[in-house]
Amino acid sequence: MSAFKLTSATLLACTLTLGLSGTAHADNNLTSYKANAQQLLTTLEKHGEKVEAQAHQLVELSKPLLADFKARYPQCTEYLDALDQAADTMADLPLAEIESGYHSDGKLPPLPDANCYHAKDLLVHPATVEAMAKIGLKTPADWKQAQAEIEEVIEHFAQVELAYSE
Repeated sequence: MSAFKLTSATLLACTLTLGLSGTAHADNNLTSYKANAQQLLTTLEKHGEKVEAQAHQLVELSKPLLADFKARYPQCTEYLDALDQAADTMADLPLAEIESGYHSDGKLPPLPDANCYHAKDLLVHPATVEAMAKIGLKTPADWKQAQAEIEEVIEHFAQVELAYSE
C-alpha cells in the first residue's frame, strides 16, 4: 500500500509540475509577444528600420501562443489550424488577399468563439505589416496604416490575455 501511495504522490507531483511549467511557458510566450509588439510599434512610430524582420518575429512568436490557445480553447482548433496552414506564406500574399482571406475570415472555417478571433489576429496583423514592409512603406499613410495594424494587435492581445486568465 505504501508503494501505491508513493507512486500516486509522484504522479500528482509530476502532473502539478507539468501544469505549472505549461502555465509558465504560456506566460513567457505572452510576455515575449507583448514586448515584441511594443518594440515593433515603436519602430513604426519612428519610421525605423527592420520593420519586416520585427513583424516576421512577431508572426513567429504568435505560433506557440496559438498552440497554447488551442489547448485552452479546443473549440478554436479547426479555425486556428486553418490559420497555421497559411502562417508561413501569408506575408507573401497580396494585401487584399490577406484582408479578405484572414482579416475578414474568408479562407477560415466558421468562427466558433470570439476568443478564437482575437487569437487569430495575433498572427494576421503582424503578417499584414510584414507584407506591407516587403512591398515598401513609402508614404506617411503606409507608415500610419502599419502602425494601426500593430495598435490593433495590441488590443487583440489584451483580449487574449484576458481569455488566458479565465
